[in-house]
Amino acid sequence: MERHEVVLIGDVFCDIQTLPIEAYPERDKQLGCEFMLSLGGQAGNCAAACASLGLETALVCKTGRDALSCWVRAELEKTGVALYGQLTDDAALQRPGITVSITFTDGSRSMLSDRGSNLALVGDEVNGELLRSSRFVMRAGHWNTEGLFSANIKLLEAAKDAGAFTGFDIGWSAYLGWTDRARETVLELLPMVDFLFVNEAELRELSTKKGRAGAYELLRRGCKQVIVHRGDGGSAWIAPDVLLNCPAFAVTPVRPTGGGDVFNAGFIYAVLAGKEADECLRFANACAAFYITRRSVSTVFPSLDEVKDFYARHHLKEPGACEHQ
Repeated sequence: MERHEVVLIGDVFCDIQTLPIEAYPERDKQLGCEFMLSLGGQAGNCAAACASLGLETALVCKTGRDALSCWVRAELEKTGVALYGQLTDDAALQRPGITVSITFTDGSRSMLSDRGSNLALVGDEVNGELLRSSRFVMRAGHWNTEGLFSANIKLLEAAKDAGAFTGFDIGWSAYLGWTDRARETVLELLPMVDFLFVNEAELRELSTKKGRAGAYELLRRGCKQVIVHRGDGGSAWIAPDVLLNCPAFAVTPVRPTGGGDVFNAGFIYAVLAGKEADECLRFANACAAFYITRRSVSTVFPSLDEVKDFYARHHLKEPGACEHQ
């Protein structure tokens, strides 16, 4: 078994995104726009971004045997990700996850998603030795991989027992909704989670409280740190002994879908590199900002040199460094 610094377990998608438009057309109307085809999924994007930053990265996922699934796997391998994914034989799932994302000039987006072959991924296909040989195990795309629900605790416990950091990103709840049972599939995992990655809407739905109060509620339930994606408001790190906010970089978004996943990759890189908390957030913000400004190019995920160059050419939206509170 080859050793990897980072192991991602979760979803992969093919993302079809528009360049920003002013407004969605009326029904029975057609609007000309430009589309971008790219790798997607929380686990897929994060794995590709980790590998692009130079981390030895593995991804456990599920795809079909169709042409689009072959393209998704090729895109992952092109970035240097080692795939530990199986091909499903389910005739009804012979397609990868697919998301169509309509992005708007005000920075918002609307999405339509089909989970596809992600639904075929189950826990007994995850090699335990792979988890025990890594430094950071990230469970991503929770809602899109229901077949892993019963195995999540076992997977995260195996990683913790081996001394790895653990991360968890739940993603959009497009299918299950915020029912009590859906929340419980997340809350029951928190004692095994070092870093819980959420956006502000997810934080509110999980905890029933807003902002900092919601994060402290989740900390009391067992997770060690809450990392909050705040979009153009930057990011935050909330833990019993840390309360840190970092502004976003001043950029104009072109592809907002996937920015949070690339943020997670930057954060993982910074943590494994031993950076201080404020630099972890700033570095992660820079990775996400680089990504969301990229058009349809061969490589949209930032390399380490590109992030360093980004630092030199861009500034934070708010003056000064990240702030401890």
